[in-house]
Amino acid sequence: MIAFSHYDIALLLQAMGRTVELLLGGGLLGIAGAIILTALRLSDLRYMFPLRMLAVLYVQTIRRIPFIVTLYIVFFCAGMMGVDVSATVVAIGSIGLIAAAYLCEILHGGVKTVPVEQVEAALVLNLPLWARWRYVIGPQAMSAIVPPAVGYLVLFIKDTALASQIGVVELSQAGVILSNRGLPSAQVFCVVLLLYFAISYPLTCLSRLLEKRIAVH
Repeated sequence: MIAFSHYDIALLLQAMGRTVELLLGGGLLGIAGAIILTALRLSDLRYMFPLRMLAVLYVQTIRRIPFIVTLYIVFFCAGMMGVDVSATVVAIGSIGLIAAAYLCEILHGGVKTVPVEQVEAALVLNLPLWARWRYVIGPQAMSAIVPPAVGYLVLFIKDTALASQIGVVELSQAGVILSNRGLPSAQVFCVVLLLYFAISYPLTCLSRLLEKRIAVH
């Protein structure tokens, strides 16, 4: 086994923190964007029709563009507009754009699983909008939303590695740096693999916990 120096350990931990930062920052942006997009897609108001169509177009388009292309588009557009932001911010924004589209599809699909009869019954009872979502739609939709949403975020961890293409030193790039310094590549990337597992496993456990709590309720 190789002995990592203090510099090596510091680099790996810093890169691991950067990967978590990308995942959480992009994930939160994605969740916020997905809620807005889903609200637009579910709106039946006539004057919201143009925005509803834009939301559908956004989701269908972004889901068909590779993450690396979105990353480059955001990176170069930010430079062309003279926006002075770090590569990490660009990566988080790109992750948020992609995640919003995928999570919107999950949210929209989950809401559509709620039986129409129950929504109509809530309308007949004259429940206000917040109450319909809080007591009728939300609890039933969550069982169809939580597993795929958390699963998507876990799988999306691997795409954060592409942020290295614009200069972000995340876990995979830290592995490349240490390997280029002469450390055995196999052992370095075994450590990188374990660190990725340390990030993703708690999310998997959280998903199982949420599924159990939803099942109980």
